[in-house]
Order: sequence, then C-alpha cells, then structure tokens
Amino acid sequence: MVVSRAGNSDTFAVSTPSDVEVALTRLFDAPRALVFEAMTTPEHIRRWWGCLGEGYSVPVCEVDLRVGGKWRYGEYREIAPPDRLVFTEIFAPFPDAESVVTTVFTEEQGKTRITVTARYPSVEVRDMVLQSGMARGAAISYDRLEDVVRALAG
Repeated sequence: MVVSRAGNSDTFAVSTPSDVEVALTRLFDAPRALVFEAMTTPEHIRRWWGCLGEGYSVPVCEVDLRVGGKWRYGEYREIAPPDRLVFTEIFAPFPDAESVVTTVFTEEQGKTRITVTARYPSVEVRDMVLQSGMARGAAISYDRLEDVVRALAG
C-alpha cells in the first residue's frame, strides 16, 4: 500500500464480514456533518473520489442527492444526514453485478469514523472486486477525503 502523509491514514481497515460483503472503516478529523457533506457534494467529491495519483481526475461529477436520485455509478436508497447513506453501485468491469453500499457515520470525540459496507450479489463478485485493487484505491481516496475535510474545517 502507498505510504501516505494524510492524518489518520493508519486507521483505514478492510474486512470481509460475510461471504458477500466488504467493510471499510476510516477515521477523519472532522465532525460527521462535514464528512457527510464532503462525501455527497459534487464540488468536494471531485477533489477526493478516485483521485489515485497523477493523471487521475474527476472532471464531471453529478449527484442527485435524494432517495431515487442518481449518481454516476448508482442510485440513492436512503439518505439520513449526518448518520447514514445507502446507495447502489455498479463497478464498471462488472456491469451486471449491482452492490448495495451502506455508509454509517459515527462521532468519536470530535472525529468521525465511517464504516462502509458493500454487499455484492455473490462471493465471486465480492472476490473479483477485492482482487481489482479496490482496497488500495479506497485507502488513497480516503486520504484525499481527509485532506478535503481538513480544508473545509479550516
């Protein structure tokens, strides 16, 4: 994994709580409302999501943040700021394998821990996603998200 200078980078963890799930956790130096905002507002998403290094960018980011609203890879199912966000996601290499992603935002002494659980249609799809480098990409993206929330917090 890439060595990062981002604060809390060492709090990132990946687990497989079931045969069809991947769970990611990470602590951020910001209150839940700010982390929720950074994870759901297009102008902020462009600064962290998928920005894995030189040459990566998100030039277009459209988010219709409402139940039933769409974003590039899926549809929102539940929005309860700043506690919980649930959406579907299609991973481009597996267009017929929709996952359901649940993010829970937990306040911890002025910081926020996110727990992201992705539920896949089968163990095979879950394993393909893990083998794609998803964990490494998420770790890098969450480091960028840490940078964004720190900047927003001032």
